[in-house]
Amino acid sequence: MKNNLLDQISKFLKWVLFAGAFSYIILYLIVVFFRIRYPFELMWLEGAYVDHVNRILSGYKYYVRPSLEFVPSIYTPLYFYLSALLSKIIGIGFLPLRLISVASSLGSSLIIYLMVKRDTGDRFSGLLASCLFIATFYLSGASFDIGRVDSLFLFFLLAALYIVKFNESQKSYFLAGVLISLSFLTKQTALVISLPVILYCILINRRLAFSFITPIVMIVGFGSLLLNYYYDGWFNFYVFELPRTTPVDNKILLSFWPKDIIMPMGIAFSIGIFYLLSELLESNKKTFLFYFLTALGTFMASWYSRYRIGFFNVLFPAYAVMSVLFGLGLNKLLEMSRTISMDKRSLIKILIYLFCIVQFSSDRLIYNPLNQIPSSKDLEAGREFIKKISQIKGDIFIFDHGYLSVLAGKRSYANIMGARDIFFTNNIKHADIKAKLYAEIDQALEEKKFSAVIIDSVETCNLQPRIIKNYTLKEKIFNDETVFIPIIGTKTRPDLIYVPTDNSSPKINQ
Repeated sequence: MKNNLLDQISKFLKWVLFAGAFSYIILYLIVVFFRIRYPFELMWLEGAYVDHVNRILSGYKYYVRPSLEFVPSIYTPLYFYLSALLSKIIGIGFLPLRLISVASSLGSSLIIYLMVKRDTGDRFSGLLASCLFIATFYLSGASFDIGRVDSLFLFFLLAALYIVKFNESQKSYFLAGVLISLSFLTKQTALVISLPVILYCILINRRLAFSFITPIVMIVGFGSLLLNYYYDGWFNFYVFELPRTTPVDNKILLSFWPKDIIMPMGIAFSIGIFYLLSELLESNKKTFLFYFLTALGTFMASWYSRYRIGFFNVLFPAYAVMSVLFGLGLNKLLEMSRTISMDKRSLIKILIYLFCIVQFSSDRLIYNPLNQIPSSKDLEAGREFIKKISQIKGDIFIFDHGYLSVLAGKRSYANIMGARDIFFTNNIKHADIKAKLYAEIDQALEEKKFSAVIIDSVETCNLQPRIIKNYTLKEKIFNDETVFIPIIGTKTRPDLIYVPTDNSSPKINQ
């Protein structure tokens, strides 16, 4: 009787766990449905990606000397070119960029499921691993679906890892090499992660390793040389030089593990460690090496990116591999419970499910989807702002949100996303480049090139002292302090309108 009751409790908790885990996928889809077509930024600087796509569609080179006209981002270009291609089909704006990110995030979740299921034969563990990854949506900055490079980068990376793990042939390894190269062309962090994977291939099968390394050398190596030649050396500057010179946060070196890993994902992390140790003790060398080296690469990449003051989206790779290890470890624990006597088996399963329920119930994972969706007031405030600036005669300079100028029927200029990396570089070799960019901005302000200059409520590059030398504050844009503030990241918005100090400056229709 007692065993029957425990068995029923075990089955009940299993489905409670599954329902709770699967609810994160439902929540994510709800969030995506309501915000994918939102025509303004969900995250500060998301609009910069739209600016970059517009640049490509206009036929200009992407990597160029930083100027008032345009400053590229520090990322490799594939995401921007794919977004530009899709924008030609469905129109310019945030939608094509976000569609790519949504498809990539769901694709990554599917690959995580397939990896665990392929290794264990257990759909339940695979589904929980997939759900855990989606559950990190809020934890990793609520940015799976926004117009940024990270989701596409992760999809290519996981696809490459899946092939390396489960398809051992020269053609398959060559394809994996192509995919990880595409991941690099989306975000250069993939290069760091690829190194431990290359080591795994060499240790396991040198012949296959050659097939994996060849496309990486061709695409990443020779491809970078060709891109650098085509862009007159600026590809290397933005992709390799500049990221190494941006500010760092030494506190992250210590806080990364407790704050980003242990506190929010402690149970999943422990189950993953258990799995790696069990594979090592059972002398499953091949499996242990693959997952250990993959985890090493992804965790180190996320750790280093956070050290470089990276936003929470840099945690995608670490959380993805942790989700895979969690699913594998969960299956291992359930398999081990089957070797225990019948009277204790159900009790062990109850404990396993309870621990997993606690993990999915973490207050760092749970979120209110309504808080991740812009309100109708935000939408209306954005439309009123576009209407206001469209009535200004002449060019305007919105350093933080150039895409808004385009929506108002005007041209955009350099965006703060790329420019702030130039301003913040601490490399003396870049001093001349930084000085020339500042000088060009100063000259435009002195010549009163713009009919209006609009700055944010949070002014990260401290341009205001330069602006007020030749421009006068005309008005504050919003009366409501709660509207048109991005859902994700820095809580800032266009806030102040400055006009030239002379009396001939254009007036804004009220």
